[in-house]
Amino acid sequence: MKMEKLSAILLSGVLTASALVGCGDSAQGGAAATTNDAGSATGTDAAAAAPVETQDVTLKIWVPEEAVDDTDAAVKAFDDLHDEFNITYEIAVVGIDEAPQQLNTDPDTAADIFYTPSGGVADLVNKGLLLPITKDFETIASDLPESALTAVTVDGLTYAAPFSPNTYFMYYNKDLLTEDDVKSLETILSKDTGAKYNFSTNITNSWYIESFFLGAGCTLFGPDGKDPSECSWNDATGLAAAEYIVDLVNNPKYLENKDGVGGAEFKEGNLAAITDGAWSAPSYKESLGDKLGAVALPTANIGGKDVQLSNFVDFKTITVKSTTAYPLAAQQLAVYLANPENSLIRFQNQGDVPVLNSLASSDEIANDEVAAALNAQASKATNQPSISKMGDYWTPAQAFGEGVVSGEITKANLQEKLDALVDSITGTLTE
Repeated sequence: MKMEKLSAILLSGVLTASALVGCGDSAQGGAAATTNDAGSATGTDAAAAAPVETQDVTLKIWVPEEAVDDTDAAVKAFDDLHDEFNITYEIAVVGIDEAPQQLNTDPDTAADIFYTPSGGVADLVNKGLLLPITKDFETIASDLPESALTAVTVDGLTYAAPFSPNTYFMYYNKDLLTEDDVKSLETILSKDTGAKYNFSTNITNSWYIESFFLGAGCTLFGPDGKDPSECSWNDATGLAAAEYIVDLVNNPKYLENKDGVGGAEFKEGNLAAITDGAWSAPSYKESLGDKLGAVALPTANIGGKDVQLSNFVDFKTITVKSTTAYPLAAQQLAVYLANPENSLIRFQNQGDVPVLNSLASSDEIANDEVAAALNAQASKATNQPSISKMGDYWTPAQAFGEGVVSGEITKANLQEKLDALVDSITGTLTE
């Protein structure tokens, strides 16, 4: 009798799952062959009697804490579908932002399969740390939006299975703003809502400030995000975007969401609209209930033109390390974890909005206002550059935003400060 053993171990010590034992139909993994009158197996029965060659596989899997139980169930289901594998696995709690660094630090002890932001995929590929995911990828490829495929493709090969977009959008208080109001930032700011503040975002955070520059038409590392020497934020369009940011910060109806003050005021009903992500939905719903609305980011009138604010989007993905001892099983399991069934379970249990088109257009997702807002903004967003030079963007952009909010950067010195910002990001200007 073929024995299939599954032992899942949560390395944090919180959970140890017992072994699951299943049995095949026979010692050969199928029905015994019958014989004809001459005592030899018939052709059909001989084929049925062909043994299923089983490979013992040991996999280490890293997932965020909230994904442990769902991952455990999914691996067991995967093993049930694959008689060619006899899987023993370990599940450890490692956050999606922590996994790439741990892989960099010690590839030998890193997990075979782990969550990774798509923004870091190209860098890990260039370091030789990721395995291309080709086996079974075609089962989800046609269901993925082009932006998600682009985010995980390097030199024509796919290196990750995307399962959820990661970006922010806008929440609003339905008692203070209408569906028409929230389409335009000018309308939001000009309306007498009766609240202390009308709009809040995080100019001092370099994952938020870019929406004005990218929305206006500026580029970071070129149109495709792959040119480390290019950043147009200090040209005429960039200057117009920066002037808009200065005016916004000085508007008495604006509140800078530093250290969560904007979120706190929003939950108290003192703020009409705020940019934030799906992770804040539970606390906002608890405070505002049916008054909570969620939509894509509004337009803004920058340089005399109404433009759609376009922020960074990357994707939560499942990846395989290049040195895994079991590349076939690891690739197939990574794709399986990102398939429609598991993506829907992940949404229902963990809140990760599925990126797959078939699920995004389903009633369950489309009728969820937060999920619909995330997907709507993801379609308007700009893929976060994944080249290693992106590491030189975050600190200078944050410092620029802090300078604007503190008043150190004004329209009088704006061009000078933008030139310095671009110099810090690209390192292309002569010192």
